[in-house]
Amino acid sequence: MAYLNANIPPEYAQIKREYLYDLKKHHGEVEDCIIFGLSAITGRAILFHCIMENGAVYYRLPISAFIQRGCKPEDVPRRRLDELQLWNCFSYYPA
Repeated sequence: MAYLNANIPPEYAQIKREYLYDLKKHHGEVEDCIIFGLSAITGRAILFHCIMENGAVYYRLPISAFIQRGCKPEDVPRRRLDELQLWNCFSYYPA
């Protein structure tokens, strides 16, 4: 059983670039990525790992950082994290 991190089937998506810059700049811009793993921490929202087209890997990004590939960022409504995930992880063992 996986502890803390788990592999998932690759999912092609886009990441909102502001999540790569501490939510301080690059608002409204997106970049292609592949989501390949997740992290479960007790009492926190599930977090995802992704790799960018340039090979950079980012760990523990919330689901609110991603949009479906091919969508325009202005067409995707902004949602709070608690609207996207209804409860926190119950343990360090992702199932």
